[in-house]
Amino acid sequence: MNRYESMMNHLLVQFSNTKVLQAIFCAISDELQLLDDTFNNLKEKRWIDTGEGAQLDGIGEIVDRNRLINNAITINFFGFENQINTTGFNQARFREYSEPYLSSTSLSDEEYRLILWAKVNKNNSLCYMNDTIKSIQFIFKTDIAIVQDIYNAKFIVGIGRKLTKNEILFANALDLIVRPAGVSCQSMTHFDKDNVFGFYNQKFAKGFGQAPLSEIFSNNLIKKGYVV
Repeated sequence: MNRYESMMNHLLVQFSNTKVLQAIFCAISDELQLLDDTFNNLKEKRWIDTGEGAQLDGIGEIVDRNRLINNAITINFFGFENQINTTGFNQARFREYSEPYLSSTSLSDEEYRLILWAKVNKNNSLCYMNDTIKSIQFIFKTDIAIVQDIYNAKFIVGIGRKLTKNEILFANALDLIVRPAGVSCQSMTHFDKDNVFGFYNQKFAKGFGQAPLSEIFSNNLIKKGYVV
């Protein structure tokens, strides 16, 4: 119901057919409707799930995470097998020795919402192990997240779905996994939970010749342009 309909519905019956009042309501209802819409937007569209553009940028300033992601997208060059976003002979140019391999990108609103929620969760976490697992599940949109303590204030992560090459780059560029101060993520692996090699008593595991190994990715390897 818009403002004009609301005003008409509040008239007493004896005035409902008064042309003068209808004309007055019609004359002022558009401006009142604009005020209604503006106040509604102030209330409803300044949240992560409903905000757009500048509203999301404002939330990003509050949680300290802007939408520009540095070194997150690969530039297409000539390369060899296992190098990220490379193509063969006559399909892309060679990269100069000092030329950057990665470029920056600005996130769309939909992508930015996921990052903002992840940053909010990280800012408000008590950094228990379950918080770490939940943050991995949320960021990588998976039900399967394995975290293993390897001592010396380090842990390794297993992600139960195969990631795209750009998802791997984002994972390293953003660093949004919940973890206590002084504790670092040594490495992360990704695997197809329905088709991965493993050993006796390992969940999801299949035997020799039945499934591939999980794949490890880390910051150092990504900077060199490789995924092992």
